[in-house]
Amino acid sequence: MKIDAYVVDAIHAPFVREELTIDGPGPGEVLVRVVGTGVCHTDLNTQGGDMPLPLPGVLGHEGSGVVEAVVEGVDNVAPGDHVIMGWPYCGTCRNCVRGQHRYCLNIGPELLAGVRLHGPDAGSSAYTRADGSSLSGHFFGQSSFATYSLTRAIAVVKVDKDVDLALLGPLACGITTGAGAIFSTAQPGPGESVVVIGPDPRKVDTGDVIRKQISA
Repeated sequence: MKIDAYVVDAIHAPFVREELTIDGPGPGEVLVRVVGTGVCHTDLNTQGGDMPLPLPGVLGHEGSGVVEAVVEGVDNVAPGDHVIMGWPYCGTCRNCVRGQHRYCLNIGPELLAGVRLHGPDAGSSAYTRADGSSLSGHFFGQSSFATYSLTRAIAVVKVDKDVDLALLGPLACGITTGAGAIFSTAQPGPGESVVVIGPDPRKVDTGDVIRKQISA
């Protein structure tokens, strides 16, 4: 199917809107219509060459949306469900078997290979340009800087439909990172204080970085 996506062609190249073709879901995959996505510093690091995603590619890894299609065998979500797209994991390594998915021993390729790693289409990208050439997708298992995302069913979390989906994308990374630092690492006790330093979200437009690059 045809989708709109923001493509980075090379290191330090801008995000450019482009029409691409995306494959339908294969075994264990879910097609999600993206409603909202955060802009994380990791996306900008990858654009700057500090993360080894092969370029050109579609970035974005804080996505939320509505399930459009699933394949037989996927039973944790169904079309119409509202979901947050989280990080992928292999599901078979020692840490995954122990339930420590965030510490998957294959996390590098899962996040940055730019291709499918599972099923009959492993090693190929589901994203194609108008000229027939392929480009990297599957960034952090989702490439959410697009109108539709192809992700793995194990990486999506269903959320209540009465919650604004446009606000939930950063739960996949930015918010959980901050919450994890507080609750899992700092673990403040009675009488202790935590200082959160950062911009006022009411005054900062997180999409402004990309819009400035597009208009440049």
